[in-house]
This record gives sequence, C-alpha cells and structure tokens, in this order.
Amino acid sequence: MIKGFEKITAELNQQELELVPVVIRGLQTKQGKDSAVSSTKICKALNISAPRLRKIINHIRITNQLPALCSSSNGYFVATNIYEMQDYIISLKQRIKAQVDVLNALEQQTILFGGTGQTTLFE
Repeated sequence: MIKGFEKITAELNQQELELVPVVIRGLQTKQGKDSAVSSTKICKALNISAPRLRKIINHIRITNQLPALCSSSNGYFVATNIYEMQDYIISLKQRIKAQVDVLNALEQQTILFGGTGQTTLFE
C-alpha cells in the first residue's frame, strides 16, 4: 500500500483476483498499439474503479501473466514488436524521472520546516 492512498492501493481482494484472468483474456485480443482498449471501457465492463484496474494491471505485469502488456494514452495493449515495447519502456522511464524530480525538489524543500534538505533513496 502507498501511504495516503491506502484504500486505492490496497492489495487485490479475492473478487479482484478473480478478475485477473478475465482482464488477461480481454487484453490478449488487443494485439498492437492500434488495438488498445481504454481503461474507461474496461472499468465500465467490469464495474471497477480506475485505480483498482491499475492495481490489477500491475499485478498482471509483475507476475508475468501477460508478457508485453503495455499502455499508451489510447489504453492497454499487448506489444507485437520490439518497437512498441521500447516506446512503452521509454515512456515509463520518463514518467519515473518526472516523479523522482518532484521527490528530489520536495526533499530539498524540507529545509523550510527544519529538515536537512537532503535527497534520499526510496524508502
């Protein structure tokens, strides 16, 4: 769970775990970025919230249940070639860098409240 976001980042419950194979079956048909399906469409079909869908997608990815599961601004899809995978990886790295930049800036600003202003590694 993520502090401050415990409700939406909680571990998958039993009902959500039962949705994992349903999501996998649906996404297996979305071959290539031009076949992407939006999270809005998936959420409506499964009657779940977007944060919980992201948690399910994360579970599928980190457990390697659907290799090459990518996403773009158009939705989720299974990459059909190395270029689609590389584009997604670059996008992911860019988003991570943007978050690390914010983290570093906020850690430096702790000096305003008596903190050290020192940047740290992830905790």
